[in-house]
Amino acid sequence: MKRKQIYTGLWASLLLLAPAVTSATSAHATDIQTGQQSVATSQLSASQSTSSQVASDQLVESSRQSQGTSSRSQVAEVPAKTAQTTNNQPVKSAAKAVLNQDYQGAMARGAQQLTTSQDTEVWAALARISSGAQLTTDQKATFHQVFAEELTGMAGHYSATDLERLTIGIAAIGEDPTQFNGINLIAEIIKKAATAGITGQVYGIIALSTQDYGSQANQTINQLIDLVLKQQNTAGGWAFFGSVSDLDITGMTMSALGMHRDQPKVQSALDRAVALLKTTGFVKATGGFLIPGGFSTEENSNSTAMAILGLAAAGVNPATTFVGDNGATPITNLIAYQKVDGQFRWMMGSDDGALSMSTEQAVYALGQYDYLLKGKGSIYNFKKVVPEPDPEPKPDPKPSIPGKKPAGESSASSSSEVDLDKTLPKQPGYKEDGMPLTGTTATQDALPQTGHQSVWGSVLAGLFMLLGVAGYQTRRLKQR
Repeated sequence: MKRKQIYTGLWASLLLLAPAVTSATSAHATDIQTGQQSVATSQLSASQSTSSQVASDQLVESSRQSQGTSSRSQVAEVPAKTAQTTNNQPVKSAAKAVLNQDYQGAMARGAQQLTTSQDTEVWAALARISSGAQLTTDQKATFHQVFAEELTGMAGHYSATDLERLTIGIAAIGEDPTQFNGINLIAEIIKKAATAGITGQVYGIIALSTQDYGSQANQTINQLIDLVLKQQNTAGGWAFFGSVSDLDITGMTMSALGMHRDQPKVQSALDRAVALLKTTGFVKATGGFLIPGGFSTEENSNSTAMAILGLAAAGVNPATTFVGDNGATPITNLIAYQKVDGQFRWMMGSDDGALSMSTEQAVYALGQYDYLLKGKGSIYNFKKVVPEPDPEPKPDPKPSIPGKKPAGESSASSSSEVDLDKTLPKQPGYKEDGMPLTGTTATQDALPQTGHQSVWGSVLAGLFMLLGVAGYQTRRLKQR
């Protein structure tokens, strides 16, 4: 009978405990399910975001490839018989030539032809360097020797243009014109340029601007700019002699003034020259330039090249500002003069004339056009830019925004990492070092901790209650 009463008391205690255990277990199960759904949702969101990003990247890449294909399809391939008809007779007009826009290919072939033909002129050096070609040590030594021999051959009788031309070549190969072969060419130019003709003044501006040669050189540049600006005619161009604008001289002058557009009145002078080329010089039928004068009454590659040089140096894109019939531009026109071997003709369809000079001028004119598109300034600017040294990194024992690692420590994390100890508040259920009190997997760490703790608290409370009830019933039976 006593045992029956004890068992009855135990069962009563269990009945009292059951609701608490059931409630706690249910709450815990709900917390787990909620946490798992939250993790699953987070993982799904991350997966969808990754998939979306991959799809976006694939779309962008596809678009880029499509654009690249489209762009390539718009650039005509260099014909096997450039500027020739099917009956092997040269064409007579640029309008009949294929509109090839691959200026970089034409420039590279022209530069290679100058190398193959061993052209050692100053302008060949300028053309090859402006095309992006790198001269070898032996090639630079060859140019040095040729320039030195030419200077020696002058026997002290230097003209301004000779000194200026050599200065451009010497600076182009990376040497110092102030002490070349025992002569200071810059000092000689300063003495002679102002009293020279228009070409001596134009190339004086260019030669003295190839490097920083000091205050006296800068004063001479300003003097020469003033002299050249005064010689601009009412039409907006410059002439070698007389009053009729000459394409070659106008283009050369624009290339010199283009290096000093910050000077007063220079930009307005360039604007007038551009207007002249638009209204008077541009030939819409071919895309070339022609102002008939004493040197030539027909279109030729030299004049077109000098016009392109001047426009690009002045910051004007000749391929978009000057568009003629059927999309012809000065660039397509100049390329049409190129032969299969890379040389540029002087006259369309003719191998007469100084083709080496035509090739030199065409290549460095295309080089200046390339400089314009790439924002590199003037092809005559050989100033050496010395990069500033990077500051030494300071050790930082604890990374913070932007997250620079201490010296010698691997930096595999993003530069946008933050110091969690400083930015995140302490969360319930976490130690002082930020580590969770429970959970060993990513899923467990992501789940709330309160439901898990309440289950075991309820169970322990129930056990204590059960033992208490059992003890109470036992004592009552003993008292009876």
